[in-house]
Amino acid sequence: MPVQTGRQFPYLEFRRRHVQETPAPVVWPWETLAGELAAAEHSEYGTLTLAGPDGGHEIVPGTSMTFQSVRPGERTTPHAHSWWHLYFVRSGSGVLVLDETDETTGLSDGDVLLIPAWWAHHFENRGTEGDLLLLNMSNLPQQAALHNKFSREGIRAGRTTAEGTTPPVSPHPQVSGV
Repeated sequence: MPVQTGRQFPYLEFRRRHVQETPAPVVWPWETLAGELAAAEHSEYGTLTLAGPDGGHEIVPGTSMTFQSVRPGERTTPHAHSWWHLYFVRSGSGVLVLDETDETTGLSDGDVLLIPAWWAHHFENRGTEGDLLLLNMSNLPQQAALHNKFSREGIRAGRTTAEGTTPPVSPHPQVSGV
């Protein structure tokens, strides 16, 4: 692509172009969410992402919220990425594994968990009944807008459970690095 010539315009016009309407409050009734979660396809990266009335996935500028479900006996793939996560454990129990340090911590109803960018992690549901249901807030939209959506997977593939077996990995689509 050839180099193009830019243009300019008055600063006050620039400011007017970035005036936004104040958003209205939004509610997502749990009864509706629970029904959609039960019927949705579960991938290890998420099940449902909340959207605003206009269909946009940014709940507040630069952030999104997604439900993620880890079924009994399953785990997510160890991975790290350029965005942070703030998780709220909605229901169930499981284990967070920080793959580079081998540290684990149990998770249960009501826990809140922050995973900063580039911390290798995965979740395991070592139980036999009930999904580990996480509500995940992240700045993935912000990082994507900045062309900084990078990730790596398989940080410590082949980890085993306390029983000495490797839990099955949930089926998931391949994720590109950009």
